[in-house]
Amino acid sequence: MLRYALALAVVALPHAALAQSAPVDGPVAVEIVSAGQVKVPANRFRFSVKLTGKGADEKAAEAALAANRAKLVAALGAQGIREGKPLEGAASNPLASLVGAFTGRGKPSFSLDDVGEKPQSTATETIFFDAPSRAAATAAKSAAEANGGKMEDEVIALLDDYVGPTRQAKADAIAKARGEAAAYASTLGLRRTSIVRISEKQDMVAGSMSFFLELIGMFANKPGAGSDTVTVNANLSVEFKLSK
Repeated sequence: MLRYALALAVVALPHAALAQSAPVDGPVAVEIVSAGQVKVPANRFRFSVKLTGKGADEKAAEAALAANRAKLVAALGAQGIREGKPLEGAASNPLASLVGAFTGRGKPSFSLDDVGEKPQSTATETIFFDAPSRAAATAAKSAAEANGGKMEDEVIALLDDYVGPTRQAKADAIAKARGEAAAYASTLGLRRTSIVRISEKQDMVAGSMSFFLELIGMFANKPGAGSDTVTVNANLSVEFKLSK
């Protein structure tokens, strides 16, 4: 029975393929989900320093922390490194928006050291900095340690402005969608393709996967020039009208 079914499917296949590629009168609407991408050289490199200050009580520990912070900011400022600032146009890029939320200084936390006759209070704070190059960020480690801080390992490549690159990625997505629409038109024996609608709304699963892959790429330790570029993605749904 299976043999006859397979034979029937093989006989029917050319007719189905012919029907799918046969010319149509049109117009035909087609919606294409397209992913655009652009790679841009990074112009800021964000890192964080965990800073501490110790004192007899919380007030003294906070004062020591403030003094260490001032010395650290001055030392790094002399190297062209500034405290982390918000990213322009980050709202249009979910990943940049997430990373850009970590700027400047965090709220100090306190702990009590009961070891010894005189307990000490420790104030701890995380400060985010932006360096002009990866080399400058790496060189900041000695300054951080000299001022009672510990530099975290991750150095994240970022852009000062995400507006332009995001628009470039969208243009790339539209160009790819046009190519797919032209292929549909050729298959259907049609000639004209007109865009009738563009949407930035994304399927939740596909959008989450794209965000996850971009996040991995941001934090991956990639040696060489590749680690100094930022990949900006844009996903669009583009609807076309195909006609003769």
